[in-house]
Amino acid sequence: MKLLTISWLVPFLFMSQAWAHINIEQITGNTMGTTYTIQLRLQDSSATKQEIKALVEQELERVNQSLSVYRADSEISMFNLTVVGSPTSVSERLWDVLKISRSVSAQTDGALDVTLGPVIEFWGFGVKHRNLQHKDRGQLELARSKTGMDGFTLDSGMVTKVIRGLEINPSAVAKGYGVDRVAKVLDDAGVVNYLVEIGGELRTRGVGVRGRDWIVAVTRPQKFSLEVQQLLTLKDMSMATSGSYVNYIESDDKTLSHIIDPSTGMPVGNKVVSATVLHQQCAVADGFATAMMILSAERTMQLANELGLAVMLIEQTDSGISTHFSDSISPYLFK
Repeated sequence: MKLLTISWLVPFLFMSQAWAHINIEQITGNTMGTTYTIQLRLQDSSATKQEIKALVEQELERVNQSLSVYRADSEISMFNLTVVGSPTSVSERLWDVLKISRSVSAQTDGALDVTLGPVIEFWGFGVKHRNLQHKDRGQLELARSKTGMDGFTLDSGMVTKVIRGLEINPSAVAKGYGVDRVAKVLDDAGVVNYLVEIGGELRTRGVGVRGRDWIVAVTRPQKFSLEVQQLLTLKDMSMATSGSYVNYIESDDKTLSHIIDPSTGMPVGNKVVSATVLHQQCAVADGFATAMMILSAERTMQLANELGLAVMLIEQTDSGISTHFSDSISPYLFK
């Protein structure tokens, strides 16, 4: 088995105008196993660039301490060790993520499931990077028996495990939530024009270059591709993109996506290779983007139009790439 992990900025930030004479600053760093980028107009705030970066780094550390399954002492890792029936008081950050995840799951026929920790580990996408050479169906079914969005309860800031062995992995919404928390830091600092991006998930406020709406691009669904598939214009809006081509493994001459279908416990095998969702909250967009990689293109478009969501899907068909747009995304398409 060959393990491949492809990390790339999808979508990448697209700026067609020259940067000369533009009062936009950039802050960058590392977080959540990837990078973050902030573009902002500092004249809006009394804080310095260094002060803002320090505040951002502090908040990202708090988010990681709550949500990272790669930290043995994180809040979510400690919760995963609790026994059935033992109520656990959780932070605002973990509570928010679990509430958002449950809401998106309920609206997507259960396609988003943050309790797939045991199944994610089985397929080798988790912390342990399991060897798949000796996998069998019995082990997969055992892992699946420890999952389910009804496997935990939420009540007045307390989370209680209902299913023995349940492990929550909030990765499907964690980056988007991190974006939202950084955006709040900027809001509190008085910054009114910015773009925040963590590993491809982003949130905008106000305007960017030359006072125009922020222009971003969704790239073609190919690893390391910088070829633009679609330009979008955003203002006071978040965007998240999920793709089956970004993180995968190769086993028995097959390419297996890191996105798991909760209904089967198997890596997704439909023709959808990229899902982009716009929403005011990046965590919500992140959750929906993951869910819509699991649903069929037809069901996703039906759902997006019912919910009024701005969605773009890319399918890989026998004849090439096919793009689908929901009704609500039309105002954001770059013209």
